[in-house]
Amino acid sequence: MRKRVMLAVATTAMLFAVSACAANLRADLQAEQKNGAQFASWQHMGYSLFRGTPQKTTKQDIAAAQQEKWWGEVVRVAPMM
Repeated sequence: MRKRVMLAVATTAMLFAVSACAANLRADLQAEQKNGAQFASWQHMGYSLFRGTPQKTTKQDIAAAQQEKWWGEVVRVAPMM
């Protein structure tokens, strides 16, 4: 009985964790099919993996995004205080 409860809890936790990723997956797959790649350039990939937050976004990142026509969710520059 105890093994069944633990298996049910583990399965529920796994399904919950996987479902959180699935919400954004559909939009990512549509962008990839439309554009032929996940990222527009190597710079786009580097930005998305390492600096994709409003606090770390620079004006140079925005200029590169406009020049290379990056796609995906827009990240705005956080105001400096």
